[in-house]
Amino acid sequence: MELEELEPSKLVGPQQDVETIESWADRNGIPYGVARAWAMKCVIPTVKLGKRRMVNSAMLRNWLLEQKWTA
Repeated sequence: MELEELEPSKLVGPQQDVETIESWADRNGIPYGVARAWAMKCVIPTVKLGKRRMVNSAMLRNWLLEQKWTA
């Protein structure tokens, strides 16, 4: 799945600053395997808490807000 294929309607919902890759993928309508691959390749920011790797949604939101979007 390419970034351009994300459906904005699936990106809206309750958000936490840090959440499991599985819950982040489910909330955003992305297959778990794709989200896990993005996390392992540092496409999305993560933090390791104990043995679990968690998506840092706050960091991702800040990065997205800083981008210069063109139409």
